[in-house]
Amino acid sequence: MSIQIFFKKRSLNNLTFFLVLVVLAAGCSTGTGNDSPMTTERNLQSNSPAQAEQSNYTFTDTSGKQITLDIPIQTAIIINRNTAEAIKLLGADDRVAATGDATIKNNPYLGFQSLPDVGETGQLNLETILSLKPQAVFTYTNRPDRKLEEKLEPAGIKVVRMNNYLPDQTDSEWELLGKLFGKEERAAQFLEWKHGIERISAERIQSIGENDKKSVMALSAGFLNSDGGYRIFPSQSLGGKPGVGEGFATILAGGKDAADLQWNPAEASTTIMVDEEYVLTRNPDVITLHGTWLGGYEAADVQPLEDAFANMLSISSLNRLKAGKNRDVYFFHTNFIGSDKRYIGVLQLAKWLYPDRFADVDPEAYAREYFEKWLGVPYQGIWYHSFKERK
Repeated sequence: MSIQIFFKKRSLNNLTFFLVLVVLAAGCSTGTGNDSPMTTERNLQSNSPAQAEQSNYTFTDTSGKQITLDIPIQTAIIINRNTAEAIKLLGADDRVAATGDATIKNNPYLGFQSLPDVGETGQLNLETILSLKPQAVFTYTNRPDRKLEEKLEPAGIKVVRMNNYLPDQTDSEWELLGKLFGKEERAAQFLEWKHGIERISAERIQSIGENDKKSVMALSAGFLNSDGGYRIFPSQSLGGKPGVGEGFATILAGGKDAADLQWNPAEASTTIMVDEEYVLTRNPDVITLHGTWLGGYEAADVQPLEDAFANMLSISSLNRLKAGKNRDVYFFHTNFIGSDKRYIGVLQLAKWLYPDRFADVDPEAYAREYFEKWLGVPYQGIWYHSFKERK
């Protein structure tokens, strides 16, 4: 009816022009001839990656929760800095609407400084999250608590929980992120590169006998520096599964855990506090210190690390341990052994533990390649440090 009225109100010239447009539209059609004008317009717009046509996708996140989302995701808020880095590496950082979890402070090279910061996982700005209307919010499996879903999901915002730092989860989480953001090929290429580095350490440590493995204790640098106390990153979680990244790195580097503790993944803390007697009894050959308050991307001088170590020696019982006496103590920024770049830190730790087996390996070259090739940013910073070599 509306077309008939249109014809009645227009001249013959206009009618001819209209018919020409119809013929041209039919000639440009790539379908079966049944596409509606609205469908054709949508398909043309979807040629741009930012306007890619979405499809319904159901998956299970790392917490075991089943979620249905339209993919590829177009807008997301990331309150897990490990996941934020993964999304940057995938080339989907233009879909990030805001970050949290001290991403801007601890991962400044990701380039998210101009975006809103929604706060730490324990104190989120829900108003900002709701106002940005993302499709999804990515956070950890154990924090914040499930009240986050209660606040956001009634508004149509899905909460996706993954860690991107625990050794038995990272590969599957990378594959899932590739799927969710339409970057499967990029994810596969990166995992192939990562696995190649992991094979170097795995192949060279496999012939080390159990009695020849060095015992290692992974400690919180911050806690030891503040009051001389000990908080351990366990290499195992409940049931004998791989534990916290900093601790499990010992196993991956060919060492054995001097501690006999198991971590509960339901706990927010990734360390277990022990007393001095426990540490003295276990008496490790090597100590690894971990934290984010020393070193990092913007660090250029190792003196703050040396000063902190001198303080630890003065206020703790480190000098009574084999590791302390021999200065077999090594610092790792959390990002490089307890988190998403663990495979590079593990290679460095393995080289310090067994220098003869890794004499021809240069972990620094892989670190540089990671930043410059995969992230596309200059390589800089202090990510690990040997106190033995500065003796």
